[in-house]
Amino acid sequence: MRRNFFFITLVFLFSLNAFAASIDSVVIKGNRRVPTQTLQKYTVHEGREFSLAEVDKSVKDLFASGLVTDVKVDMRVDDDRLVLVYDIKEKPYVNKVYFNGNTEVKTRLLEETITPMSGQLLDSKKVESNQQLIQEKYSEEKFYSAKITAEVEDRGNNTVDVVYSINEGAQAKIYDIKIEGNKHFKEKEILKEMETSRKGFWSFLSGSGTLKKTELRTDIERIRAMYLREGYARVIVGDPDVKLSENRKKIYVTIKVNEGIRYKISQIEFAGYEHAKLEDLQKSVALKTGDYFNVEKFQDDVKAVTSVFTKIGYAYANVAPNTSMNDESETISIRYDVEENHLVYINRINIRGNTKSRDRVIRREFDIAEGELYNSKFIDDSRRHLEFTDYFDSVRVAEKRVGQDSIDLDVDVNDKMTGMFSIAAGYSTIDKFIGTVSLTQKNLFGLGYELTTKGEFSSSSTNYTVSFVNPWLFDKPYSFGVDLFNTKREYDEYTKKSQGFAFSFGHQIIKRRLYGTIKYKYEDNELTDLDDNVADIIRAQEGKSKIISITPMLKWSSTNHPYLPTRGNQTSLFVKMAGGPLGGTYDFAKVGADTTQYVTVFWKVVFMAHLEAGMIKMFDDNDAPIAERYRMGGMYSIRGYEYGDISPVDADGNKFGGTKYIQNNFELVFPLVTSVQLMGVMFFDQGQSYDEEESFLGRELARSYGAGVRWYSPIGPLRFEYGIPINPEDGLTDHGRWEFSIGGMI
Repeated sequence: MRRNFFFITLVFLFSLNAFAASIDSVVIKGNRRVPTQTLQKYTVHEGREFSLAEVDKSVKDLFASGLVTDVKVDMRVDDDRLVLVYDIKEKPYVNKVYFNGNTEVKTRLLEETITPMSGQLLDSKKVESNQQLIQEKYSEEKFYSAKITAEVEDRGNNTVDVVYSINEGAQAKIYDIKIEGNKHFKEKEILKEMETSRKGFWSFLSGSGTLKKTELRTDIERIRAMYLREGYARVIVGDPDVKLSENRKKIYVTIKVNEGIRYKISQIEFAGYEHAKLEDLQKSVALKTGDYFNVEKFQDDVKAVTSVFTKIGYAYANVAPNTSMNDESETISIRYDVEENHLVYINRINIRGNTKSRDRVIRREFDIAEGELYNSKFIDDSRRHLEFTDYFDSVRVAEKRVGQDSIDLDVDVNDKMTGMFSIAAGYSTIDKFIGTVSLTQKNLFGLGYELTTKGEFSSSSTNYTVSFVNPWLFDKPYSFGVDLFNTKREYDEYTKKSQGFAFSFGHQIIKRRLYGTIKYKYEDNELTDLDDNVADIIRAQEGKSKIISITPMLKWSSTNHPYLPTRGNQTSLFVKMAGGPLGGTYDFAKVGADTTQYVTVFWKVVFMAHLEAGMIKMFDDNDAPIAERYRMGGMYSIRGYEYGDISPVDADGNKFGGTKYIQNNFELVFPLVTSVQLMGVMFFDQGQSYDEEESFLGRELARSYGAGVRWYSPIGPLRFEYGIPINPEDGLTDHGRWEFSIGGMI
């Protein structure tokens, strides 16, 4: 602080009766950014009697405000007026904060860590505090040897930049994890359950050996859950002991476990109930007497016991589990105390959010109606039925109590785009480039009708089909469908044309599980442009023919998702009967069956096993029609082979299709990017087509393997897969083959 008082000022003061003068004016200069009004809060005010003590105090207040770095106070007389002048130097403003040298910890993360300074007055304490925060952030990221320095650089115009220079050093890695006190589980079993792991050879790619506090806390709970599932109801897993090596580059973790007693269940009781059968309650629980206690199953059993009552109308049933442990016998007894409360009925089912789908399209998916007794299973099933329609982006069913014995169901849906424009493409030596364009609307007019138009084009084929399906005829569980088709394909050996129509009727035999349909089909076929070397069976069918048939079919479905199932089964069986009293050129029966099982094997990896087979039996002297014969290969058959490659051949090596076939496909489907439904797939296919003189498996199966990706994107499904034949027959390629299809929403 500098204060300059001139001699003339002293003379003036003495002449004004011993310092009794008042200050006529206060002038503040030197400030650029801080408003004068703000500084005046700390200075001596005009009209006050001059006091050296007050001036001194005002200077101290200015420094304490944190707004200035220097103050000069002068006094002068202008035209007999006493003027007090404060000449200040402001603190600089921080223009920007920079980080130099950080590569492992991103700048964005550091900016979120520190207290903001840009656009504020420079505060040395804040600069130091932020330096410490950066140091702590690097410690959290396991860079224990990181060094942080701070510099203030002048930018002119009373502004500065704050620059933090960072020497990150090496990130500390976990070199050992020890489990102490474990007897039931081996150390490697516990380590396998943990997300935290030791540093491995590929740690620079996999990230192994990195210590994250949140992951480690979760790992402690995982270890505890392992023991709780095995009956160790009082297990204690201590806080991890984390130690650093002297060079602060190696981390050693020790986790201590106190297993305690392993308890078995000695008794299971149910009390307080009136309206359920004891055997139903006993069947509902997974834990039985003599089992080791399992906390996860125990929690599920509480829900299962509760659902016994919510399924019969007791919506507000409460089940309070009570356990009693006996350390001497090492047993646990369980008692479920039930409070049934009272019966509840459905008052109203309120449909909201549907801008396209009609209310009745939604209501017909409900297994419960207004006025009926509450049933939690029917309500949950109804929500799943709505999701399976694939008409909505989201489905939410909320319960709202409107009386002591009644509730409303508020059904909130969000209509999605149900029109799909799909394009599929492929390549083969027969057709060269193959393109398919289809337009599908699964919820036509919001009535649940499905309309599909499809065209297939290549240098050797043109196919047109139109199909319409009403899955709920008259809003009853009956379906009705119509198909129209006109196709033409030029094979190497012949050209085949086909046109006709079909009608189908269906019924839900077991609601939303077992479906029965029957289809009537009329088709005109024509074989022309036969090659000189065509098989005799095909040559005999040159010209026009009619196939008129009726096909009854049964289809079973128990999958948990319409297009991304992780569990469940799909099975179908059909018998196509042609000719006889129906008329037509051929008299035959064609039988086919297929089944697909989905199982989640671990994490989100789904195993799919598919088996199908079929055969044709002729009841006249004709050979089986070429249009009905089995020629295999391609995306939906045996990948790695072209369509038609897998077929019986005559003595001259000409393919003509089989009268029976078998096909087997295995897949492992796993998520690559879950958030966008990008999936990876590995597969193994095998199958063969046989002539009527051959028996099933009478010839070696054609086999292939491969991998690919599937993306269930917002613009439609995409499949891109590469198959490699394992044992191709003579004359067939032995190298791999790409196939793909892609679709888009409209």
